Amino acid sequence: MENWQEQVRALFGSAQGKFGVYAATATTPLFEYQASSIFPSASTIKVLIMAELLRQVEAGTHSLSEHPALPTAPTGGCGILEFLSSDYRPDLMDLLHFMICSSDNKATNVLIHLTGMDAVNQLAVDIGMTNTRLRRFMMDTESMQQGIDNTTSPADMGRFFKLLACNELVSSRASATMKTILGRQQFSHIMMLFLPEGIQVEHKTGGLPGSVLDVGLVYSARDPLILCLMATQLANNGEGAVILGKVAEIIYRTGKENYV
Repeated sequence: MENWQEQVRALFGSAQGKFGVYAATATTPLFEYQASSIFPSASTIKVLIMAELLRQVEAGTHSLSEHPALPTAPTGGCGILEFLSSDYRPDLMDLLHFMICSSDNKATNVLIHLTGMDAVNQLAVDIGMTNTRLRRFMMDTESMQQGIDNTTSPADMGRFFKLLACNELVSSRASATMKTILGRQQFSHIMMLFLPEGIQVEHKTGGLPGSVLDVGLVYSARDPLILCLMATQLANNGEGAVILGKVAEIIYRTGKENYV
């Protein structure tokens, strides 16, 4: 009987595309596969924007009760904000929920303008995310056509969620806020595809044509499982999501039996 690591590698070997995995608890490495390889971050970069905003809130630069002006031009992609009344003025906490829970791109771009792209990237440097960079706004097709994209890696996101699991990302208070928001995620078609119903997960999905990602914390009886799954160069995003979902189930089952 092949072991579970061989099962995971066999899934990747039988599929078209580039795959990456980082799996661990806060104290125990479990599995890595191309974990330091660079992937298009898609919407997973939004967790870093959230963290930087909360860092600025704690520094007194902003308040979660602020009501920033929203652009009137459509943004496109995921989200509902641009379809709501132009009189609606959400506060920063609302915008965080829009950005994370429904991956709203208009909310995201407002928060990038507010925090500053350089500040988001400095946070990545500060916490040791060497391959993660925010280089463009959401749905900036002109930049994408020029090859300018936002990037990350499974190991980088593993670093982010390890700090979060230990309540050391920005602060214990900010970490608690981020966990609550991530726990309200509305998209569950990748990591959670084959996991047990009702399981607690705090995570963020992402997707672009040819790329699917899901990163976060999966809870069991003991330590949370840090699980960062990425795929790119896919012929079919649905197939990539199913493969990553199967990988998540294998790692969760093995981790639950032995570590978490």
